[in-house]
Amino acid sequence: MCVSPAGGLAPAATEQIAPFEDGQYVRLVNRGRGGYLFADETGRGVSVDRRRGMVNTAWAVQILRTPTAAHVLLRGAYGRYLAVTNHAPPRPGHVGFYVAQCVFEYPDDHHIEWWTAPGNRGSVLLLHGTAGGLRALRANGRYQWWKTGVTAEAVNFSRITSMMEWEVEVIPMTVERPPYQLRPPSAAIQWHEGCQEEVDITFARADNNGSFERQGWTCMTFNGRSLTQLGNEIADQMGRGGEEFKDMTLFVIGGQLGQPTPLLTDLPLRDDPVTIVVFRVGTPEGTFSILLLELGNRSAVVVAFNHILHDGHDALRFPDLAAE
Repeated sequence: MCVSPAGGLAPAATEQIAPFEDGQYVRLVNRGRGGYLFADETGRGVSVDRRRGMVNTAWAVQILRTPTAAHVLLRGAYGRYLAVTNHAPPRPGHVGFYVAQCVFEYPDDHHIEWWTAPGNRGSVLLLHGTAGGLRALRANGRYQWWKTGVTAEAVNFSRITSMMEWEVEVIPMTVERPPYQLRPPSAAIQWHEGCQEEVDITFARADNNGSFERQGWTCMTFNGRSLTQLGNEIADQMGRGGEEFKDMTLFVIGGQLGQPTPLLTDLPLRDDPVTIVVFRVGTPEGTFSILLLELGNRSAVVVAFNHILHDGHDALRFPDLAAE
């Protein structure tokens, strides 16, 4: 840890992203109360949950670099990013500020940027902000287990609690797509007040090299949240090529600058618009890999993401959710 010119705490360049590495999938276990950092099924909030095998506990790691710093971005099951807000938690009895799943729309979306500091027993603190307004990601409900929301609390390092400490579990990668985690057909959906059953879907198909452009997307309105039904409707829309959902993998993109994330579960229980890229099973490995965010010039990223190049489906790697 080093001291900023203003006299506060600031991250040292070599420490601020350890132990995270770009391209990993990880689970984060809270030391204070146990349980895993969990992308809520609303697609909005974040909580702690003990259901380890759920895809909602898996977070994709991106490393965001600028000339002066590096930050960790964590992308959840619905392609949205772990983010700090300035709002109070929606549920009473939670400390600090609301932590949400947010899209990555603009180069100055700093609310999704995190850096790390070492905690006790090999754990890490996930920190947001600078010396003038530093916040730490924390769990709640040490003694009241029903308070499961995750928040960001102001911190000055004079008092660190185990509720702010997270153990990082690296998830092995596999070439096999994990089994889909779907709601039972008879499961009752609890819609939030004002939420519509219909959701706007925008999708594009990657070509045999895995390339796609952000022009010429297809838009449709989808009723419900079933991944299987969504895949079948997208296959019907692309039906001139004889596609079927079983022969494709859907990737969701959270925002104009978001990177693709495999959609392995049903859509979240909100009516936020969803952007999908379709990879056809069996497309060969291409010569390009997923674009890394190297923000030497933040304004250049908008241009770079107008045309994103990927490998074909055969080069894709997925988190092995069943691995111990």
